[in-house]
Amino acid sequence: MTEPTFDSIFDDLIDVNEELQSFLAILEALLPEASILLVSEAGTVLDGARPLALVQPVRERLVQEAKAADGFVAGKSDSGARCHAVYLAKLPAVVIISCAAAPEDDWRPGSALTTLLQNTIDLALHRQEREMLVADHEQSVRQINILQQQHGKLIEDNYRQYRLNQDREKEYARKLESEITKQTAELREANVRLEEISQLKSDFLANMSHELRTPMNAIIGFSELLSETPLAEEQLDYTRTISQSAASLLSLINDILDLAKIEAGKLELERLPFDLAEVVDNVAAMFKIPAREKGVVVACKIDNRIPKRIMGDSNRLRQVLINLAGNAMKFTEQGGIDILVDYEREAAGQIVSRFSVRDSGIGIPADRVEAIFEKFTQADGSTTRKYGGTGLGLAICLQLVELMGGRLAVESEVGKGSTFYFVIPLEEAPAEIISLKEHKAAGREKAASGGRILLVEDNAVNQRLASILITREGYEVEVASDGAEALEHLRHQVFDLVFMDVQMPNMDGMEATRKIREIEADPALRQDYVGLRTLKEPLAIVGLTAHARKEDETACYDSGMNGFLTKPIIKAKLAMVLSEMMPRISCLENKDPS
Repeated sequence: MTEPTFDSIFDDLIDVNEELQSFLAILEALLPEASILLVSEAGTVLDGARPLALVQPVRERLVQEAKAADGFVAGKSDSGARCHAVYLAKLPAVVIISCAAAPEDDWRPGSALTTLLQNTIDLALHRQEREMLVADHEQSVRQINILQQQHGKLIEDNYRQYRLNQDREKEYARKLESEITKQTAELREANVRLEEISQLKSDFLANMSHELRTPMNAIIGFSELLSETPLAEEQLDYTRTISQSAASLLSLINDILDLAKIEAGKLELERLPFDLAEVVDNVAAMFKIPAREKGVVVACKIDNRIPKRIMGDSNRLRQVLINLAGNAMKFTEQGGIDILVDYEREAAGQIVSRFSVRDSGIGIPADRVEAIFEKFTQADGSTTRKYGGTGLGLAICLQLVELMGGRLAVESEVGKGSTFYFVIPLEEAPAEIISLKEHKAAGREKAASGGRILLVEDNAVNQRLASILITREGYEVEVASDGAEALEHLRHQVFDLVFMDVQMPNMDGMEATRKIREIEADPALRQDYVGLRTLKEPLAIVGLTAHARKEDETACYDSGMNGFLTKPIIKAKLAMVLSEMMPRISCLENKDPS
C-alpha cells in the first residue's frame, strides 16, 4: 500500500457544492431584494433564501445561452417576472437573477443597472475568494498540527502549500503595483499631451496677435498722423472714431494674449520702483474727459501712511485699476467714481493696503456677482444687453491680483452702485534706487537732436509709417527690407541706431542682430563694415515686433538687442525709446566712415 499524500488525506474535505452555496449566500446578502438561482457546471441547481421558480426547459435554455454569451441573457420566471442569467467562469456556474423592482429598460446592455449588477457579482466572487483564503490558511494551520504527530513528509507538503499561498499574495501585490505604475505612466503621458496642447494654444494666440498687430500698426499710426493734418471737423471726427475703434481692438488683443499667458503660467510680474500716486493719478486722468461728458465726478485718494515710492509692477497695477475704473465708468450715468488706496496694517516689513474703485452706477444682481469674474461672462448675459465688452477684463484682473498676493472681490447693490476692491502687500522702494521716471527724464535731458537711423522692416506700409514717425522726431532714416540688406547698409554707411523688425523673410531680426554682434567681436570682420569698424561701443539695436509676450522680449535681449518696442508703434513710446537710446550713441566719437 502506497503512502498517502498530503492532498489525498484532505480530498474528502473539498465540497464543490459548498463553495457554490457560500457564493450564493454572499450574493444574496449583497442583493437583498433579488431572487437568485445557481446552476453548477455539473447541472446541480441551488436555490437561495428567496427561491426563483423556473420550469426546467426555461432554466436549461438560460443556462445554455448564458454559457455562449458574453454578458447577461434575458428570460422570464414561472410568475412572469423578468430574469437574467450570466455565466461565471470562476465558479464555474450560471447565476440567474430576478429583481422585480428594476424597470425592464434598465436591463439593456451597458446600462447603469447591468454594470452595478456585474460589479456586485465581482464583489461576491472577491469576498468568497477572500473567505476561502482565510479558511485555507486556518485549515493549513490545523493540518500542520495534526501532521506533525503523524508524518514529517506531510508537514513539508503542507508548508509548501503555505508558501504557495504566500506566493499567490505576492503575485497579486506585484500585479497591483504594476497596474499602479502603468496608470501613473499613462497620467504622466496625458499631462505631457495637455501641456503640448496648452503650448500650441499659446503659440496660436501669439501668432494671431502678431498677424493682427501688423495691420493695426498701420491703422493706429496713420490715423494718428492723419489727425495731426488740417482736417474739417467732420473728417477729424471720423479720424478719432478710427483711432478709438483701433484702440478698443488693440485692448481686446492684449486681453486675449494676457489670458493665454496667465493660463500657460508664463505671466511674471516685474519688480521695479515706481511712484504710486503717479499711477493712481494717471488712471483717474484717463477717465476725467468721458466723465465730464456724462456729468460724473472722478476722484482719487491715497492714505498718507502709504509710501510714495514702492517696488512692484506698475504696469500690471495700472492695468487692474484701468479695468475696474473703466467698468465703473461704463455702468455709471450719474454721481461719482472714487479710486481709493487705504492703509490696512503693517506686516513683515510690508504695508498691507486696500485698493478700491467705488461707483454709484447700476449695481450687480446678487445672483450674478460670482459669474462676472468668469471668462467671457458679464452680469447681463442677454443678447439685448445695453453695455458691450468681452467679459475678459475682470477675469484677467482676478488673476493679476492673485499674482500680486491678493484677492479681488466686490460689494454691490442694484441701483446704488458697486465697490471692487483688493488687498495686497506693498514694499517701500529703497531710497538709493532711482525711479524709472527719473531715469527716463535724465535720458531725455541728455538727448541730442539729429542722427542717422537704419529701419529694418519688410512690410512696406510699416516702413512708411515708421519712417514718417522717426523723421518727425528729427532723425534721418534709411530703410532695409530684411536682415541681409541691413548688413549691406552697414557695410557702406554709418548709423547711430538700428530699429530691427524681428520677423522677416530671408534673414530675420534675431539672426541679423547675432551676425552684427559676431562681426563687432572680430576685428578682421569689422574692417569690411564702415558702420561698425569705427564704433567704440556696440551698435545700438532696438527690436520691433508684433509679438508682445515676455519671452519675446527676453529673446530679443538674448540675441544681443539693446531695446524692445512692440507694434503697433505708438508715437509717444517711439519718442521715449529715441530719447533713451540716442544720448548714449550721440556721445560716441570717431564715426568718420573713412
